[in-house]
Amino acid sequence: MRSVFDQVKNVNAIRPLAASAAQTSAAIDTTGFESATVVINNGASTGTPHSYAVDAKVQDCATSGGSYADVTGAAIVQITADSKLATIRLDGLNGAIKRYIKVVVTPALVGGTSPKALIGATVHLGRATKQPVSNSATGA
Repeated sequence: MRSVFDQVKNVNAIRPLAASAAQTSAAIDTTGFESATVVINNGASTGTPHSYAVDAKVQDCATSGGSYADVTGAAIVQITADSKLATIRLDGLNGAIKRYIKVVVTPALVGGTSPKALIGATVHLGRATKQPVSNSATGA
C-alpha cells in the first residue's frame, strides 16, 4: 500500500530565515512530476516594523542555469500578518511550465530598527510519473 509519502516529493526551497531582502531558491528540477504546491511560510517579524508584507512568486526556465521568467498566475496574495502561510498551485509542469522552477520570496518592511521577516518556502512536487518518489531524510 502506498501513502502520500510515496507520491509527493518535498523540496525545502528556502530554508527558514530572518530576511530584509528578496530570497531566491536554487533551481528545482521538476522532471517526472506533473504538478506542485508551493507553500510560503512567515513567522513573527523582528525589529518592530510599523508594517510589513511578504510577496512570493514562481519563475521557470528550460535550463537550470538560464534566464528565469515569472510564471503567469503563480504568485501569492500578499501576507501582511505574523504566522501565516500562502500557497501557489502549479499545474502543467514540463509543459506550460518549464522544467526548472525557482521560488522568490520578498519581504517589504517599513520602519523599525533593522526589521526582518521570518520566511521560508517548501515545494511539494506531485502527480509523479514514477512511484515511489525519493524523499531523503534531510528534506532536500
